[in-house]
Amino acid sequence: MLAPTMIYYTIYLKHLYNGTGYIDMALENEELLKDYLQFLDLGMKAHRRYQVCNPPSIRGKPGAFAINLSDIAAIAITLPVD
Repeated sequence: MLAPTMIYYTIYLKHLYNGTGYIDMALENEELLKDYLQFLDLGMKAHRRYQVCNPPSIRGKPGAFAINLSDIAAIAITLPVD
């Protein structure tokens, strides 16, 4: 079985006062980016959870991540180097 693709997201949020203004997430696919682009183009809001990748040493069911797309100021993605 192939391991899921891991995409590193840096998500800049409006009104996030944690000293940096962004959060870093490792998600299994590019669905969040696609949903955010649809939100920007068409104003469509997605109502779904995004699968978080487990660190390689952790086994078991991965967690989920949910976010309000209108709270996002910007997204940057980094693909892992093979």
